[in-house]
Amino acid sequence: MANNKNIIFFGIGAVLGGTALLLVLRKLLVKYRAVSIAKKEWQGWGEPTIDINGNQIIDGGFESDKGFSERVGKYWKEGTGQNLVGSDREVPWSATFISWIMKKAGAGSKFVYNPSHSKYITDSISNRKNGNSKAPFVGYKLNEIAPKVGDLVCYSRQGGVDYDTTGSYKSHCDIVVSTKGNEIEVIGGNVNQAVTKKVLKTDSKGFLVDTNRDWFTIIKNNI
Repeated sequence: MANNKNIIFFGIGAVLGGTALLLVLRKLLVKYRAVSIAKKEWQGWGEPTIDINGNQIIDGGFESDKGFSERVGKYWKEGTGQNLVGSDREVPWSATFISWIMKKAGAGSKFVYNPSHSKYITDSISNRKNGNSKAPFVGYKLNEIAPKVGDLVCYSRQGGVDYDTTGSYKSHCDIVVSTKGNEIEVIGGNVNQAVTKKVLKTDSKGFLVDTNRDWFTIIKNNI
């Protein structure tokens, strides 16, 4: 199947050229559709933004406000099949937001949809440890790969969690929507009670070196 895809992409490229091929790939590949969906949602929330120093520089909507609460309810219903809304403030919805994005982008059965990030994180890391580098989602250590557009970057929200932790734990993931210079831009749900973009620091090789949060894995999106 992979060889067939390569032949198709090669044929398209031969006809359309490099720039046109990139535009076609952005419509075909899940990772690019996911990025487009995330950006559109962020804009709909008023483009709330946290700068590279961890400071909120643009405010946006609020999860329990009219309109936004119902929007969170859409993430819950379509992402993980639960009847909650943004006014159910005691229940975190960030993993459901990622699940919703992947489902809308067409990941199908290739993503682990769950209201807990740890479920798909541990699945992705297991792929890496088992040498399954061609799996749809593969979790790497921070010093192994530089995050690219469409990948997920994840941090712990409780002590004692690292790359080798298994089971259920509190965590958070954002989707990478842009890379430029020594920065990447990521979008996540339930970040300061909204769909928010963060700017994160990377080194000269593109590796994530942001210290504002306890990052521990990069999930490579292969689809």
